Amino acid sequence: MQAAINPIVETYSRLAKTYDDDLNQHSCWGLAAERAVASLVMKDDYQLVLDVGCGTGRALSRLSCRPHIEFVGIDPAKNMRIQATERTRRNPNIKILDGCFENIPLESCSVDYMYSIFAFHWTTDLEQSVKEIARVLKSGAEMDLFFIGRNNGWELIQRTSPIFLRYMGPALLLDSARMRKQLKKEEAFQLFATTLPPERLSVKESYDTYYDTLEGHWGWWVRIEGQFIGIPADKRQECNREVRGAMLSLAGEKGIPYTIHQLHVMLRRV
Repeated sequence: MQAAINPIVETYSRLAKTYDDDLNQHSCWGLAAERAVASLVMKDDYQLVLDVGCGTGRALSRLSCRPHIEFVGIDPAKNMRIQATERTRRNPNIKILDGCFENIPLESCSVDYMYSIFAFHWTTDLEQSVKEIARVLKSGAEMDLFFIGRNNGWELIQRTSPIFLRYMGPALLLDSARMRKQLKKEEAFQLFATTLPPERLSVKESYDTYYDTLEGHWGWWVRIEGQFIGIPADKRQECNREVRGAMLSLAGEKGIPYTIHQLHVMLRRV
């Protein structure tokens, strides 16, 4: 029996060759990812570092300057892995594998440090994912996971939800929203505290608003978010026109705002 196609994995695999284009790197998501990567610290005593949802390997190539550390990047999207392998082929201390939060292809108690940049909210099974994280981490391991929270993109959601409701109906709209696991800060702590030591665990919450042009926001939205909106083909053009109008109605002196609600789950040594 053929496994069901994951539309999220399929979309990112299809986008792999153009994912590092300037349009994406200069978007709110590219800037937020850059800030997250810049905050990561590789400690001298780390032996194995794991990047979950490594994408095209940008973070890995940037962080792998310490040759004594073994870096492993996993991603479920085949073409993302191909791009990451090509990017890091001159780095003998980097390995790219097929994997995801729900199924990490590493031995138990093998990882000194794990990080992930805007991937955890795409997991299909929260409980299985945190069990896998706990399984592969060493007893004194550290971790930084960045992912979106419950109130992400609230400006756009408020303006566009009535539009999508008319074109999709409540059932399809709810199915689309369920693709992302958007947690509150307290929910995130409770989830990870079920398998990781609560005394070493913390969750930081932030709201950062990015301003861009209509085309700047539309570029990332239509490529990624728009793929998960089940609009009938004969109505998509009309719906897109209304969504663009809704985005434009948010414009101010700085541009069109988009607020990223970020949760940062940290595991630190005591």
